[in-house]
Amino acid sequence: MSDSRGGTKRSSWLIFRRRLIIIRLLLRSPLTKDALVEAIQREMHGEGYVGHSANAFKNDLDTLKAEYGCHIVFHRKSKVYILDSLGELALLDLPDTCMEALSFLDSSFPRGAAIPEHAYIRDLLDRIMLLLPVTRQNQHRDQRRTMSLHMTETSADRIDPRVMKKAKRAAALGQELEFDYHDNTADGTVTHHRVAPYEVFFRPDGHCYLDATLLDVHPRDPAARLPAAIHYRLDRIVPTSMSILPNKIPPLRIQPDVFIVRYWLHPNVARRRDVAEHLPHTTIDYQEDGSALVTATTTNVWQARHILLRYGSACRVLEPPELVELFHKAIQEMTERYELTPREQF
Repeated sequence: MSDSRGGTKRSSWLIFRRRLIIIRLLLRSPLTKDALVEAIQREMHGEGYVGHSANAFKNDLDTLKAEYGCHIVFHRKSKVYILDSLGELALLDLPDTCMEALSFLDSSFPRGAAIPEHAYIRDLLDRIMLLLPVTRQNQHRDQRRTMSLHMTETSADRIDPRVMKKAKRAAALGQELEFDYHDNTADGTVTHHRVAPYEVFFRPDGHCYLDATLLDVHPRDPAARLPAAIHYRLDRIVPTSMSILPNKIPPLRIQPDVFIVRYWLHPNVARRRDVAEHLPHTTIDYQEDGSALVTATTTNVWQARHILLRYGSACRVLEPPELVELFHKAIQEMTERYELTPREQF
């Protein structure tokens, strides 16, 4: 097979395809010459390089640089080729609305993020920008950032990588997971949990959670209802205690108890009739005095407590009794902290 211009149409197409494969491979990661040639031969079923592959490979690189302006650098120490720029071979362009979204993400996930998953997003953004034409890249760099998502780094940068890896793997395999967990108690109680894991997710507050259904816990609170939907903070899981169990979780999520939540909101937060829907299946009944009666559902009363406490004295929980009791306890504890005499004893 010849690399000359007088070759057959098939030969020309194979050469062109071979060069595109080089670019595609280097977009994934830096590679050595041997790794590139081997991958090309595999993908082209042995028709990539025939005969003098060293010369053909060099011609491919020279052509990509000369005809398309691709900037491909050879790193002598590690002996790998690195794609710095596609030049005129830019394979992607985006409408202005998508460029604005790219700018938003670029501002929200800066380089040097401590959280591994955030770093992966950063790497994805860099790959997308590498695919853009030079004019679009320059436009992106010069564009003034007017909007971003503030992802604060608090406990998430202290997550043990072993915890993150096992939590994600258990969820991907659909198998039960067990671990020791530091409960949010004054004495730092550690309990042993067996759960059905479903997803690892981040919240804008910087914390990272495992969404799971609690199947069993030791020691167990006699009043606790199982199964229960729990969001576990990954930084509170004891890394050495984690174990993926062989037990498969059902295809459909194990459904915990669903609680009907009803609460009243003061006119100060409800009179504009723009109350946020914090919980599933929320319905809002606005009253003539400007207040609101809100009905919703939850499978996690502790999470509902955390959400509704943000309203402070502007919220009064009416049901379920389990959530009302959590509020009674929180108010009592705050009264003790501030050394106040409560007007009402619960």
